Amino acid sequence: MALPLSYNWRNLLIRRTTTVLTVLVIAVVVGVFSWMLGFRGALSRSLSVAGDPRTLIVLRQASTSETNSAIPPDDYNKLTQLNEEIAVDPRTGEQLKSPEMIVQVSLPRRRDNGATNANVAVRGVTDAAFSVHRNVRLLGAKPTDGAMEVIVGVQAAKQFAGLEIGDTINLGYGGNRGYRVVGYFSADGGPLESEIWGPATMLMNAYMRNAYSSVALRLNDNVDPAAAIRRIEGPGIELTARTEGEYWLEQTKNIGMYLMIVTFLVGVMCVAAAFSIANTMFASVAGRTREFAMLRTIGFTGRHLLTSVMIESLLLCMLGGAIGCLACGAWLALVGNTKDMFGQSTFTTLAFEIHLTPLIVGIAIGAICLVGLGGAIVPARRAARTQVVTALREA
Repeated sequence: MALPLSYNWRNLLIRRTTTVLTVLVIAVVVGVFSWMLGFRGALSRSLSVAGDPRTLIVLRQASTSETNSAIPPDDYNKLTQLNEEIAVDPRTGEQLKSPEMIVQVSLPRRRDNGATNANVAVRGVTDAAFSVHRNVRLLGAKPTDGAMEVIVGVQAAKQFAGLEIGDTINLGYGGNRGYRVVGYFSADGGPLESEIWGPATMLMNAYMRNAYSSVALRLNDNVDPAAAIRRIEGPGIELTARTEGEYWLEQTKNIGMYLMIVTFLVGVMCVAAAFSIANTMFASVAGRTREFAMLRTIGFTGRHLLTSVMIESLLLCMLGGAIGCLACGAWLALVGNTKDMFGQSTFTTLAFEIHLTPLIVGIAIGAICLVGLGGAIVPARRAARTQVVTALREA
């Protein structure tokens, strides 16, 4: 017969100070770990949406991002050579390629009431952009041809001030041209939702640009993306191309470094939690030698004692894990679950939302329980090896 759970709870409550301190350490670890999982999940979801292998991003030769790329009209026209590779819009009979111009505008963040600003991407597009970027959906009006109007990605509208419908954004050199927000657009949670879109011709005039930043094009289903990229980078066209997924992955390398640092810190905290649990369990076992001996005399085996100590460790972990997850959820609700990260190569921000899902809660608590079992195994084995005669003589 196994020892009842009430026995384990009583032992934890007797050592309240060490129990509370251990639970707090576990709660901190689980809270940070849960936030990191939510952050990584939000970023991964955003980038996975932009990972269409049949959409290519074409840049100037040797360019690494749209911000340092310039494709003159003559180079853009060379892409018409890709008659067999580029898909055709069945409604218009034109190739599905979208010439785009990108600049940045500094806007105040909502989460700190405008105390800080962030660079938001402003993308000049043509009607072809809505056919090439198939996950983009209009939520409201579309900019009128020739009018100084823009539409805003839903994530940008949530996280930056001054992007409500009817608001005016000052764009152009010196911010001397006001563009009115007439609608929103979504992109299945992808990075395009962090941008502002407007008519390419109007924005190029406002910024005195005579070249596109990039060209997004859609390939036919039977075309190998790698072969199309080789042809674009070959002597006939001499531009640089990446699949959409590869392009956005390159733009978020600094975010990956940030995640690696956070992961390392969480790993260090997990080690600290394991030592804290081990210390608590060692203290518990050391103070109960006579008690274990008495339990052995009334029929409980070493396996029962080992299981009992391990259960105490799991109770500590589950209690601390629950508190940590609740604290993480409260933090996201209080401070806000919106987050934006700066891309060093694009000089713009990628906005997304962090959500604490049941899967994240399960992973966080499950992980800390494994850490707890690892920290408790040595003191649990010590309890299981208690010799009745020796323990009673020492007591």
